[in-house]
Amino acid sequence: MATHAVTVRVFAAPDASCGHGPTWSSATAFMATRLRRRFSDQVVVEHVEMFTARSFEFPDVLTAIQGGSPLPIVVVDGRIVSEGGKLPEPIIGRAVAEALNGGVAREDKPRVER
Repeated sequence: MATHAVTVRVFAAPDASCGHGPTWSSATAFMATRLRRRFSDQVVVEHVEMFTARSFEFPDVLTAIQGGSPLPIVVVDGRIVSEGGKLPEPIIGRAVAEALNGGVAREDKPRVER
């Protein structure tokens, strides 16, 4: 089991305030609340706006974008787990669980075969 907090970073376009619908920062905050409910203090979530000074600290993400990867890009403990579309909470949650379990996927509840 991991002894460190797993870091989830959501790299997205700058928020534009047009008054309609959620922004990437608010969507990230919503997902962070849900992940903390599930993983407690074992997960840290950060929203990183692209083209800010902070975004240039992540060369792998910049390389992915230059290669055509769409935003948002979600990185869990340094590994890109999602590109483009919405924030796929099930995929992100699985990646967090794997990181906490030393890279081994583990179900929250055992499956019942029928």
